[in-house]
Amino acid sequence: MKRNIFAVFFCLVLSAFAASAESQWERDPQPLLWNFVNMYNPCVVETGGEYRFKMWFFGWSAHHANQGASWPGCDAIFHARSKDLRHWEVYSQDDTWDSTMNTAKWVPVLHAGERWYEAWHVGDPSVVLHNGKFYMAHSATSKPFKKEIPGYPARMVQCVMGAVSDDGIHWQRSAEPLLICSDDSATPKSDQNRIGDFHRPALRWDNGKWRLWFDYWLPGKGVCMGGAENTGDFMAAGGFKIVHDLKQPLMESWPNPEVIKVGNRYHSFSDPHGYPTPPNSSPWMNRQLREAVSDDGLHWEKLAYIPPDADADACHVPQAFVTTLEGQSWLYLFYSTQVGNKKHDGQYHYEYDRIRAMRRKL
Repeated sequence: MKRNIFAVFFCLVLSAFAASAESQWERDPQPLLWNFVNMYNPCVVETGGEYRFKMWFFGWSAHHANQGASWPGCDAIFHARSKDLRHWEVYSQDDTWDSTMNTAKWVPVLHAGERWYEAWHVGDPSVVLHNGKFYMAHSATSKPFKKEIPGYPARMVQCVMGAVSDDGIHWQRSAEPLLICSDDSATPKSDQNRIGDFHRPALRWDNGKWRLWFDYWLPGKGVCMGGAENTGDFMAAGGFKIVHDLKQPLMESWPNPEVIKVGNRYHSFSDPHGYPTPPNSSPWMNRQLREAVSDDGLHWEKLAYIPPDADADACHVPQAFVTTLEGQSWLYLFYSTQVGNKKHDGQYHYEYDRIRAMRRKL
């Protein structure tokens, strides 16, 4: 009996803590970007000037998998700008900017190329403005395999690429991936014990060196978070060194990791499994935004889940940003809302239909 009372009390304390944490976030129901087929991972950087804020995001603009577009591959990275973090213009055809959400006009600033490891997907941008230049770490993949290869659950080779730009629009790509499994190739061999699929980077310039967090596939553990550092040239081949044993991840079950430093503390956001959902609901709904904190970026404590928006089945792929508006410091969390269940067809749709932001005071 005492155990039951304690369990009830413990649950009430957890619920109160979660409610308290949730009440800190201010949500804006107005999306920042919308009217696209499937776009997400909105990375925002403050640059100053008339358009004080810049965003890079990726996915499918006007058509499924960008079919029929003038650029190769599937996913591509797009660019937007804003004066106030609420109203955005997207880089478009003929060096114009679209504020009407006419996605047929939008053009990417990075897309798939001819090299085998970036021939299909280019996305998940993480951008840092450092010494007047934009540095980007982003995901890239080979084309999908024609048949399943054991050890490659994504059915393609995944890696992390780098790029540098003076204006955020025109980019010079790294000569080689920043991170890729040493045994990967255009025609890889099956390996049930393979650790790889480096993907979804979070890049930071921190204490005089580049730090990179990413997710990767660990057999028996699933998608985990790893870390790497580079004390030299950002674009140098082999410059990023993984700083831990990949069999011992920084965090288990932590896909799409974002890492930001607030003061002297690191905050990470992800969209992991584990959020309570109704019976027989889609597994996508079981994944929701969640926060973790760390004093060194290596040892982490997971905090409560952030419930989804009232009008969305799931919110995913977070990106964080700190700024000051009207004398108040804010932590912004940018994310995308999933289409989810549609009444007209009864099916669950994984695509993301709106990019939004929530914020909390610092």
